[in-house]
Formats: sequence, structure tokens, C-alpha cells
Amino acid sequence: MRVAEELQKWMAHFDWPASAQDRNFEILLGLLALALLAGLAFRKITTSFLTLRALALVPTLSRRVSDWVKSADYSENEVWGADGAGEGWVMLRKEAIDRLASFFRVHYAKSIAWGNEIRESFSDLRFTDANRVPFPFMRAMREKFSLCSVVTESNGPRLCDLDGNWSLDVSGSYGLNLAGFDRYKEWMEKGLKQVSDLGPVLGPLHPIVFENISILKTISKLDEVSFHMSGTEAVMAAVRLARFNTRRKLIVCFSGAYHGWWDGVQPGLGSERTISDCLTLKDLHPASLEVLRRRAREIAAVLINPVQSFHPNLSPPSDTILLTSGVRKTEDSSSSYAQWLRKLREVCTASGIPLIFDEVFSGFRLAPGGAQEYFGVQADVVVYGKSVAGGMPIGVVCGKKELMRRFDPEHPMRIAYVIGTFSAHPVVMGAMNEFLKWLGQPETLDLYVEAKRRCEQWVRSTNERLSELSLPVRVMNFATIWTVLFKEPGRYNWLLQYYLRANGVTLSWVGTGRCMSSMDFTTDDYRELQTKLVDAAQSMKRDGWWLNEEQQPGREGTMRSRLIWEMAKSVVQVPKPLASFYTEIMQRKKDDHHASHSNLVNQFFHLLSSSTFIFCYFFIFFNFTLAIFLSMAALFVRQFGHAILEPPCHDKEKALLGFNTRNKTIIVAGYFLIPVVQVARLWGYDSLNAESFSSILPTVAQQWFLLTLAAVLGRVLYLNWAHNFRTSMIWFVKLITDPITDIFAYYNSVEKMMRLPPSSRSEATH
Repeated sequence: MRVAEELQKWMAHFDWPASAQDRNFEILLGLLALALLAGLAFRKITTSFLTLRALALVPTLSRRVSDWVKSADYSENEVWGADGAGEGWVMLRKEAIDRLASFFRVHYAKSIAWGNEIRESFSDLRFTDANRVPFPFMRAMREKFSLCSVVTESNGPRLCDLDGNWSLDVSGSYGLNLAGFDRYKEWMEKGLKQVSDLGPVLGPLHPIVFENISILKTISKLDEVSFHMSGTEAVMAAVRLARFNTRRKLIVCFSGAYHGWWDGVQPGLGSERTISDCLTLKDLHPASLEVLRRRAREIAAVLINPVQSFHPNLSPPSDTILLTSGVRKTEDSSSSYAQWLRKLREVCTASGIPLIFDEVFSGFRLAPGGAQEYFGVQADVVVYGKSVAGGMPIGVVCGKKELMRRFDPEHPMRIAYVIGTFSAHPVVMGAMNEFLKWLGQPETLDLYVEAKRRCEQWVRSTNERLSELSLPVRVMNFATIWTVLFKEPGRYNWLLQYYLRANGVTLSWVGTGRCMSSMDFTTDDYRELQTKLVDAAQSMKRDGWWLNEEQQPGREGTMRSRLIWEMAKSVVQVPKPLASFYTEIMQRKKDDHHASHSNLVNQFFHLLSSSTFIFCYFFIFFNFTLAIFLSMAALFVRQFGHAILEPPCHDKEKALLGFNTRNKTIIVAGYFLIPVVQVARLWGYDSLNAESFSSILPTVAQQWFLLTLAAVLGRVLYLNWAHNFRTSMIWFVKLITDPITDIFAYYNSVEKMMRLPPSSRSEATH
């Protein structure tokens, strides 16, 4: 009761309108509220639509598909003919693979033995092995190859392995080796000497840290510096600080960029957690800029990887995805990317969004001032790694003061916990100091210019040579970063990395995807690299991995259809009994083709009859009589090819459970007898004319159809009795699907025969 009384008193304070005018005022307020809600909803819908338009769908879709795609290894018969190549090419390829595997076993015996010894205890090595080739080929390649790069010495751009083999190194140590190994060895030695009296003292800082910070501030043109143990950790720190200091959660990155293995900025494959605070947009797309303007209040930072200019809108090149050349594209877009970055900088500035440059990989490879200097764009935060520590591991974050705070001065319990025990290790700081001092020397700029000039000259010369030899390979560079492009679709482009290794080229685990040259690459070194690359490409072509349209007609369509079919099979797993059933049917078809389908004219007759059968499968529902007569004509054309053109193969047909000669004779006699009997019945009539003959055609068609059913079903029952139900069904399914597979089997060979001149054509049919 007391509560009710208090509520009445509270309501009495409001002077509720009672007149009609007041009620109209209430309605007006309600309409205004509805209009406000509608406006907010419209804004929300518009923003969602714009975001969807700019959203990079590949990372999200790839994560979803990864849960559906199941493991599916190619069989021994499939693995070397995955592109639809004929048996002759498959045999050539098998020999090439065996020869290549034998070469590695002989010349890299110690390295292989070392790798086999450690592989089961070293998960990192197993991971790199798994990402070297597309997954359907993994089992076959694992059985043939057991590669492991175990090196003991470096000399200039060359590495020496356990077996004493020297090779040209184009891995770049994942971006670290900019200046050449000899310089890094010198910096590491001198850096250690600078701090040798201190040793691995952590917590207190060595005085050299001050000089490093000063140089980094000058290079980055930013206020503060923090050190971390790796590039991935530095990106984590930059993102956490951006969120902390802007009080926003959303990080924007762009499709194809790689920012380390941390799942917070890895929205695609490799991350299993749900990512709701990282938005991946399309690179070089105006809709992405509009999303930044619209959602500025949500966005803590925009994260950029400058190497995207070398490979926009696609994942960092990895041989795992090199199924066809369509997956692998690169374009010379440095100037257009610079314009894009400038527009992005303008939008971020106008919208109050921090811009972060992730230069862990590209680092100081592009210019002494990094990507900021190269593209002429100033970031709010820059992340460095790889080469900056003079050969030692490091991650560095340079940023504006307001973005580097780790505590909130107004809320003392609110902190951003960013710290690392080894973040300013004295040995790392010493090597870094040597590198940074070298970077500031006037002559260093000349080394950058010369290194870029040599790489560009090598690219031009190499492409000319590849073009002269009609090889479907090209190279392209971005400063001293370069990659291999494939000009023609192919299922085996990823094999080039194996041929390059056999020719003495050391690559990183991404294979031919992303390679790097160092400043110590001389003109002679580049000439040697060109020779090795051209030789490897020629070997691949000679071994039959790159077929042209003349060698394999319709190859691109065949590859595309096979890829689609394989992906569908890997997503929708076929039960093993059904898969085994399908395999046995296809094997029966293959054996049947070899047994009695070698004559080209007979193949032409089969192509003709199969096309007719497929047409009649549908036409029978519209004109039963005509469909049966067409089918019967096709059947006789088909059997004529077997009886007249092919050599006798009764034993083979018996082994394949088909009708023997006596059974075929009885069935054919039955087909002839049916119209004879029907015509004989007409003799009882007074006159024979076209009308009376046409009247018996439907009856003949019906009886032919019934005889066919009796012959087929009778054979099924017999095989079920003599063998088992599975065998009978294999024969039945093979029979009714033969017209379809015949077209795929004989179309190319018949087309090739038709292209021959008449004189050669007559020889080919025998």
C-alpha cells in the first residue's frame, strides 16, 4: 500500500496534458521520437551496407570453409595427372619425380638424416613441411622427399649445408638479411663487445639504449620508443596501446596483409577464435575509405603493411595456394599504392584515427627511413623488426606520445600492461647500435640505390631470357624483394621450388612466393641466379609439368572443372563404401577402354552413339517411339565398331563381366526378330502401305524397350546370383553411365584425329 501511495505522489508532480491540443502535442513528440529512431536505424543500415561493400570476404569465408574441408590425398594414379594430362605425360612426370628425389637423397643425405632425426621432436619443422605444397599432394611428396635446410656457414650471399653444398640464399632470412650476412656477423660481434662487461643483465638498462632510442626517434620522426622480443609482440603492443589510449576497440587492417601470428590481427586461416574487434577491408578500394569516415568513433587504429604495394589484395604469396596461376598475381603498383596511402593518411587525420605502419618485414629494406620515407607518408605509430637489431631478434614500436601511454593519469587503476623480460637485452641493444650507426652513414644510401638498381636490372634481363625460351615464368621486384610469377595456369607451379633447390638456390618455407636479395649480391651473383632459375624452369618444362594447349587440348577447362569437383568432394565427404564403389566403376571403365576401344574410328562411333544415347535419355519423355529408334540405331553403330573394327577380345570382356559373343548374338537376333514378326502380321491385311507400316512402329519400339530391360535386368540378376549384389550394381551403373564417360574419354582423341591431314588420318585409324 505504501508503495502505491508514494507512486501516486510522484505522478502528481507531472502536469499531464488533457486538452486536444495537448494530445496533439503528445502525438507530435511520439512522431519525432519515431523519426529519430528511424534515422538512427537508417544510419545503422547504411553503415552496415557500406561496410559490407568494403569488407574483404576471403578471410572470413576461408575460416568457415576450413571447418568443412576434409583431408583428401591424391592416389598414386591421380597425383601426377591432377591437371588431366594423358598417361604418357604422367609416366614422364613419375620418372622426373623419382629422378629429382634420387638427386636429393644422394646430394643431401646428411641433411635429410638430420631432419628425419629431429622432425618428430620439432613441431616447427613439421609445420613448414605441411605448408610447402598444396594439401592433396602432401602425402605423395612426403613419401618422395624429406627436405630440411641445415646450414653451417655463410659466405656472402651463399650458405653451406651439412653435406658441404654451397647454395645462393634468396630467403633473406625472412626479411632480416638486408645488408649481407658478413655485415651482420660483424655487427653482432662488435655489439657483443660493447656490452660484454655487463652480460645478460635484465631490468637495469645499458647506456647504449639511450643512443638507440635517439636514432630511432630521428628515423621514425615520432616521440617515443618501446622494445619487444619479436615483431609479432611489437604489433600486439601497438594494437593494445591504440585501443587503450583511444578507448575504442575496432582495429582495421586490409586483405592480404600479414601482421604476425597473433590471432588479434589474423582474421583468416591460422586463427581459431572469433574475431569481432578486427575489421578486414579491401585494399585500394574507395569504399574502405568511406567506412573509415563513417565508423571513426569505433576505430582504434588502421594497421598497414607496406609490402602490400607489392602484392595488393592477396595473401602473402605462399605455395600452399598455388593451384593455378589465377591465384598468383602481382602488379607494379608502387606509385598507385603511394597515392592510396596518402588518401588513407588524409582520411585518418580528418577522422581522428591513428595510422600504424607495420614494417616488421619490410623494415629498412626499402629506404634508410623505411616505408615512411619510401612512400612519403608519416604514420602515427611504426613497428620495426627483423633487420633493425643487426642480426638479433627484436620488435620495436615508435609512436606519438599520446598513443604510447601505458597508464591513464586520471584513472590510476587503468593501465595497459605491455612489458617483456628480454625487451632490451644488452646483446640485442649492442648489435642494434651497430646497425643504426651504419644506417646513418652517408655511403649507406649509395648501397640502397645500387642494390635496387642491380635487382631491377636482373629482373629485366631474366624476363627477357625466360621470354626467349618460351618459359611460362616471370620475375618481378619491389626494391630487393622479388617473386616468381606463372604466366600459364598449372597444378604443379609449386614444384619450381624443388627444382630451384636442386639447382642450388636456398628458399624460405614460402618457396617461390617471396624471395629477397641482399646488398652483397654482385652482378656475377645475379648472373648465376638467373642461370639457376632458367635451368630449373627448363627442367620443369622438359619434364612435362607445363603443357600447352597443343600438348593437352582443353587443359585449362579440365583443370578448373577438376578443382571445383575436388573442392566439392573435400567439403562434402563421400562415405568410404560409396567412394570405393565409384573407384571400382571407373577402373572397370578404364579396363574396358583398353580392352576394346583402341581404334580411332571405333572411338568416333562411340562418341556419336554416346551423344545420341544422352539425347534419348531426355527425349524419351517427349517422343517415346522416336527415342527408341534413335537409341537402337546408336546401339548398332556402337556394336559395329566392336565387331568389325576392333580385334577379338572375348576373354577380356568375360573378365569384365560383360555379355559374351553368344549372348550378344541372341540379343541382336531378338532385336531383328521383333520388327520381322510385326511386319509378318501385316500380310493378313488386304493392302500394305505407309500408314499400315507406321502403325506398327510404336509396338516395335515398346517391344525393343522391353527386350532391353529384360536383357539388362536379367544380367543384373545373373551377376547377383553368380557373384554378389555389389558386382551386379557396378556393372549396371557402368552400363548406364558409359555414354557420359565415353564423351570425356574419346572427344580429345577424335578431335586430334580430325585435325590431321587426310594422309596421316588414314594411318592413325589403324
